[in-house]
Amino acid sequence: MAAKKLNVSIRPAEAVEAESKLLISPLDLSARLKSDPKLVLLDVRSELEHRMLRIEGAKLATRQLVEEIFAKWDKATPIALYDHSGRDGLNAAKALVSRGFTQVQALAGGIDAWSQAVDPLIPRY
Repeated sequence: MAAKKLNVSIRPAEAVEAESKLLISPLDLSARLKSDPKLVLLDVRSELEHRMLRIEGAKLATRQLVEEIFAKWDKATPIALYDHSGRDGLNAAKALVSRGFTQVQALAGGIDAWSQAVDPLIPRY
């Protein structure tokens, strides 16, 4: 009987380390939002999700806003991104870094982790 092959993608340690440098914990982001008035918080979820619930002060990353960011914003603008569970926020952070932005982080675990660690009044979904 032939052994089954597992279809598991293995990423190099360098890629995992690079991703981890882009992540910020909910508690660290909460502290940073209080201490850094220049930090821009971007919500990369859908418009409906953003309207239903969001982290206070977050801007919805619409297509128009993203085009403006790429074309006009200073590459040193501090930006934090979040989504529902963390994956899309991380991908958006990578996209900004690939465009030359230097102070970009994604919320580890997304708004779901935020609601558990920082603001339990934000419902989990």
